[in-house]
Amino acid sequence: MRFMQIIVGLIALAFIGLCALAYVNVGWQGFDRVLAEPWGVVTLADVMVGAVCMTIVIFVTEPDWRVALAWAAPIFVLGHVVSCVWVIMRFLRTESGEANH
Repeated sequence: MRFMQIIVGLIALAFIGLCALAYVNVGWQGFDRVLAEPWGVVTLADVMVGAVCMTIVIFVTEPDWRVALAWAAPIFVLGHVVSCVWVIMRFLRTESGEANH
C-alpha cells in the first residue's frame, strides 16, 4: 500500500507541475484553443466522465454523504488531483484500520 501511495502522490505532483508549466507558457488562452478543437472537447468530456466515475466511487465508499460531497465536488473544479489526494487518504485510512467499506 505504501508503494501505491507514493506512486499516486508522485503522479499528482507531476500533474500539478504540468499545470503550472502550461499556465506559465500560455496562460488561460491555451485552454480556449483546446476547446476550439473537436479532440479537445472529447478530452474534456473524458475528464468529466472520469470525474463522475470517481464521484460514484467516493459516494459508495465514504460512510458520510457530507464527507463524500466535500471530496467529490472539488474534482469538477480542480480536477483529478483531488482524486489522487482522496486515494492517498483512503489508503492511509485502510492501513490504519479505519475504513469500514
